[in-house]
Amino acid sequence: MTEAEQDYFWDGYLHWADLMDRAVDGPAPSLEQVALETEMAVYEPVFVRVRNGLCPVSKNRVERFLQGPAPFANAEMLALPELAFLSGQDLAFDINDLLIGLEHALLADAPLEFFLYRPLAHSMAEHQKYDSIFEVIDLGAPALYSPAPAPFMALVPQESAGQPLPQAQVIGAVIDNDIGFLNTTFRHRDGPDAGNTRVEAIWLQSRECLASTPLPPINAVQLGRILRKPEIDAMIHDDPRDEVRIYGEINDALHVWDPFRGPPPGDSHGTAVADLAYGQDMCASDNPCAVPLMAVQLPPEAAVDTTGTYSESYIVQGVRWLCAEARRRAPQARLVINISYGVLAGQKDGGKFIEAQIAREITLAEALGQQVHVVYAYGNSLNTQQVARVQIAPGATSDPLVWVIQPDDPVPNFLELRTLTSGRMPHLASLPEGLAVTVTAPDGGQVIQAAPPPGTAVPPLGATRNGAPVRLYHAPERAVNGRPDCLGFYNLAIAPTRRIDPDLPIAPAGDWRITITNTTSVPVDLVFQIQRGDTAPGFNIGGRQSFFEGIAVPVVHDGHPGWDVAAPLTNEGTCSAFASATHPRIHTVSAQKDVLGQITAADYASRGAPWVGSGDATQNRVVDQVFTYGQRTVGTYSGTGARLSGSSGAAAILSRELVQAGSLTI
Repeated sequence: MTEAEQDYFWDGYLHWADLMDRAVDGPAPSLEQVALETEMAVYEPVFVRVRNGLCPVSKNRVERFLQGPAPFANAEMLALPELAFLSGQDLAFDINDLLIGLEHALLADAPLEFFLYRPLAHSMAEHQKYDSIFEVIDLGAPALYSPAPAPFMALVPQESAGQPLPQAQVIGAVIDNDIGFLNTTFRHRDGPDAGNTRVEAIWLQSRECLASTPLPPINAVQLGRILRKPEIDAMIHDDPRDEVRIYGEINDALHVWDPFRGPPPGDSHGTAVADLAYGQDMCASDNPCAVPLMAVQLPPEAAVDTTGTYSESYIVQGVRWLCAEARRRAPQARLVINISYGVLAGQKDGGKFIEAQIAREITLAEALGQQVHVVYAYGNSLNTQQVARVQIAPGATSDPLVWVIQPDDPVPNFLELRTLTSGRMPHLASLPEGLAVTVTAPDGGQVIQAAPPPGTAVPPLGATRNGAPVRLYHAPERAVNGRPDCLGFYNLAIAPTRRIDPDLPIAPAGDWRITITNTTSVPVDLVFQIQRGDTAPGFNIGGRQSFFEGIAVPVVHDGHPGWDVAAPLTNEGTCSAFASATHPRIHTVSAQKDVLGQITAADYASRGAPWVGSGDATQNRVVDQVFTYGQRTVGTYSGTGARLSGSSGAAAILSRELVQAGSLTI
């Protein structure tokens, strides 16, 4: 078997996303079934860089195209010779995201980068098919490529793209799930626009599908539906349906899986974050809080999956769209984007795709005269026993690290094993050759004893790529010129402990033991991180967080009693792996509590580490009091209430400050 014919994977998360998507859970058809019934294929989002960019002649054509009266319906852009590869039958793309890439390439002198879609790659040969044309920077989770509902056109006339906002000095934006955009908290309170929505545009994302287009033979992809102010105002003033019915019927048209096709829950994370950040209910009486708003509502599949496997590509696409939408409508306005999503395990030096690309979007926006701030929640994982640090001498074997996998868990569990460099200021690096992993099942049987080279897995991926109760992937280092390296790491996956499909394996719950043998000639300093695998707020899929067995010890912090974990477990590096990039307009926010006038870290507030790129959170905000947790917010529907705690609440508070006058000194 040649190298190009070897079975291929990007990482364990995406391999298991494919397996889970092909599983049948109750009434939900698998992607494979739907693909067969509709004669469509399962595709995956791929963020690419076109190798040769645009030639001067094409740049002139693109400039005329971008300045034309109706760029969204202009076929001239698709006739560029550099984009001829998009006219084939095996690639598809989102026209709006391609437009953003062209704008960056033309006006910011950047390489041409954008999202496209290809059939799911199962071999190295399939993965490398277009290597001569573009570089693959990152992959997303599998997406169903099927016909879109007729009313939701991806190609819209320029006059429908929203009116300019010449008076806007700042725009507030949020990327989250289940955003109650009809809620009265997002309406103007005073003035001639009283009662109308402040939401200028909201992108209701859904799993990708084939869009209707007047430009054959291209394969255009559509990700949900964009609503703009006139349509939202019509829903508010002229639609006889109540909010529950409107949301329910929108979701019924957008989503494939039955559990997601109804109205959202009464309490939703996205609505609470948006209200605390920009809502009327949080405004003082002398502040009408009239800033225009934009939003991206993530697909429910992205919200349900707390590992971040599904959400990364959608969040990045959302940031790109928000920057472009705000720039076209109000180029003079600063844009504040709240992202209160996060995962625990990761590279944490700014090199993870979502971190690097969003930092890049901020820089590209600046080159185009736009100021963008991004606010991340820093994490709530203190004392969750998800991080351990172990040093191993040459030739030695570590003591067993016990990974507790919980019963009745319908989703897989993941662990990342990474290494730290030596020296006074260590940082994460790619794994060295010669680290042998032994995994012992709860019944005492050894299921893995191997040191797989980069790009391979144990047990190996066969022709059917079936799942295994436990599999060790060695995700290789990946480098793209001008970007941070994606470091190589071991990605250990354990199957669900609850049977959800007859074709998927299950793993026994209980104590799994992991030991590492260092066969190198130098000491190694290892960081183990368990990935989030719990249930996201507002969803009920039954995910149960795994953890390391360990000891809790009493400590005194800021004069108050508390708890900490004992070695080898650590709370250093429990921060979100989305929130480590360093940039003056990237803000990472941790939660604090007010204990009778003394401000201290919240009981759950994640910590940074010397080896984390940003070191620690850049900001802290008080969310909790000594007897109460969280801040009062609205529920999803007008007139209802909820509370929001955690670093999501802290990030929302900072986002509100950033939209207020004079806040840029923060």
